[in-house]
Amino acid sequence: MNIPTSSTPPEAPVPFSAARTTPLVSQAGLPSSAQSRMRRATFFSFVFVGTVIGVWLMYLMLQNDGLVWSEIGLMLVFVPLYYQLNVGFWTALFGIWLMNRPKPDTLDLLRTITKDDLAEPLNATTAIIIPVYNEDVTRVFEGLRAIYNSLQKTGKLEHYDFFVLSDSDDTNKWIEEETAWLELCRQLNAFGRIFYRKRRTPINRKSGNVSDFCRRWGKRYRYMIVLDADSVMSGPLLVNLVRIMEKNPGVGILQTFPKQIGADTLLGRVMQFAQALYGPAFLSGLSYWQCGEANFWGHNAIIRLAPFIEYCALPPLPTKVPFGGHIMSHDFVEAALMRKAGYAVRLLPMDEGSYEEGPPTLIDTLKRDRRWCLGNMQHFWLLFAKGWHPMSRINFFNGIMSYASSPLWLMFLILGTIMAGSEQGVTGSQAGFAGQLLLGITVMFIFMPKTLIVLDELVTGRLFKPFRLRLLTAFSSLLDTFVFSLMAPIMMIFHSRFVVKTILGQGVSWVAQRRKLAAGIDWREPILTFGSLTLIGVVWSIIAFFISQSFLLWISPVLVAMILAIPFAITTSSTRTFQRFGLFLTREELHPPPVLQSLQARLEEVNDRVLLQPELEHRFGLVQACLDPYVNGLHVSLLRRRKNPHHSREYFKYLSHKLITQGPNALTARELSAVMYDPDTVTQLHYDLWSSSEDQMSQFWKLAIRQYNVVAPNPFAHLLAQPT
Repeated sequence: MNIPTSSTPPEAPVPFSAARTTPLVSQAGLPSSAQSRMRRATFFSFVFVGTVIGVWLMYLMLQNDGLVWSEIGLMLVFVPLYYQLNVGFWTALFGIWLMNRPKPDTLDLLRTITKDDLAEPLNATTAIIIPVYNEDVTRVFEGLRAIYNSLQKTGKLEHYDFFVLSDSDDTNKWIEEETAWLELCRQLNAFGRIFYRKRRTPINRKSGNVSDFCRRWGKRYRYMIVLDADSVMSGPLLVNLVRIMEKNPGVGILQTFPKQIGADTLLGRVMQFAQALYGPAFLSGLSYWQCGEANFWGHNAIIRLAPFIEYCALPPLPTKVPFGGHIMSHDFVEAALMRKAGYAVRLLPMDEGSYEEGPPTLIDTLKRDRRWCLGNMQHFWLLFAKGWHPMSRINFFNGIMSYASSPLWLMFLILGTIMAGSEQGVTGSQAGFAGQLLLGITVMFIFMPKTLIVLDELVTGRLFKPFRLRLLTAFSSLLDTFVFSLMAPIMMIFHSRFVVKTILGQGVSWVAQRRKLAAGIDWREPILTFGSLTLIGVVWSIIAFFISQSFLLWISPVLVAMILAIPFAITTSSTRTFQRFGLFLTREELHPPPVLQSLQARLEEVNDRVLLQPELEHRFGLVQACLDPYVNGLHVSLLRRRKNPHHSREYFKYLSHKLITQGPNALTARELSAVMYDPDTVTQLHYDLWSSSEDQMSQFWKLAIRQYNVVAPNPFAHLLAQPT
């Protein structure tokens, strides 16, 4: 049996001459201070004026005979809310202007690549890393295959290495990852190009996994491209990212725009469509005013490794979890540290070649936001740290406000209800006019960017050339406005809960993110999740009705969304989408690029396989490691022998006997992990299972051995499609 004895490169680093720990004098890629100051002065002047006008109109609307406590509270929460609304509005408008002006943006880094550069060879080595944690193994490795093949077609594959960095604590996933890695390397002849590493102890989660890679192999490479488990990037874009970094040595991090793909539910398709239609304008606007102090989003980005290793190590925050301890939203902090070291962090405002998947349901979106909320709220400490660039502080503040705005909005509505109940309404012609004007401006701020983007699509056809599809895009935009209007109040309540839980010290467990809704939604989950929200909406509606019918009408959009939360969550989780009517279409669906075509074709081949019985399907990796000699040998070869085992031999014999006689469900996850980490025990398990009689083993292993011959000819068929 010819099985590699190692899935990772040697420990000793290979020096490279191009590493720099300080930026070049030319600062290529870093916008001039004058240019940055002019752009930010322009942008934030509009934001300031818009915010001041809104606050002044609110003051005129409220002040009658002086401000009472509820009106003062309303003013205090209104200021940050209106600031955030202005930031989003002017970002979109500046982005639309940039996209339509005759001359391209002078800061567009793609313009630094000339035709002569395209003919030049690459002189840099780049590591493409994929941190994973209990992910869909098939999707991870078929995505890697698509990226690998796309990069191979560019003729530059020799300059890139791939690393799958696993923190999976699900034993079955762990073994599936090993077998999928070996089979993919065999199919692509990619041994020595694609590497796999499983950390025994997942310290500091994803950021710790990346740090571990940097310590072990970072000095072998000039650049690192970080992907998520569901990320896909095209070969031409990967090559261009390296060329841009080579031409702009002052850039430390270059972030691409990952477009959502592969949505199979109504909510997923709506969010995928919205990002495809509105995302480019907002990204262009962000690029305009963030300049060289942009944010890093944690994936689908290229990083200059030498300064990243030297300057971007994450210190623990003061106090305890959740506000302190390990930094969860590491990407914002790493961007700020890179800028503090003198390197630019830039956005690449293009929407081709970089892709990811999104959460399929509202509940999955909320689970993701719970983690993001905790990470962003941790940045409160960093607002007051020394040495940050001012824009880094603004980025931290905006990140905090993306979640803190929800309790502020909720407080605004509660104070409005109290004022309406105490008959503190708007009186007088001046106050009435100010209120109407404020309402009109606010509605404009909310809906004008989307309207202009849709009109821009109707005129220019950036997404679709046929005018029929442009009209369908406009109609889809109306529908997504309805969906997001119902979704916003639900998100407000739950984000408020998340902020309160964070303040009260409740942490977040590290769980795998669901990316596909394969088995449909369990109706009990949305009922249990949103039942209390529905009750709050009903009670609030009764209170509003007794206050006044006009107040009920004013607050009804929020209350209706709260009352309909359960049916909304169930309906938007449906996989019966509007695709057949031409609604919520994206360019990648009608004209998928080659890298996505390749991925989809391979996934369809894998999904056509015959599934095993549920119990065996759930434990398939374990079954293969124990029964199949090839997988058993692979798993053992990738384990490290420990000089001083934590557990005694007798303990391992006890666990092994229990596993055989009672089945895997008799062991805890920790016990099963201990067994599979010990090479002698895994080897002996294979022998004992095949040499035991049926009356000596559990029903699980009897069934597994009977089913083994069905899959034995190809033990990896459940993971990867065979090459055609």
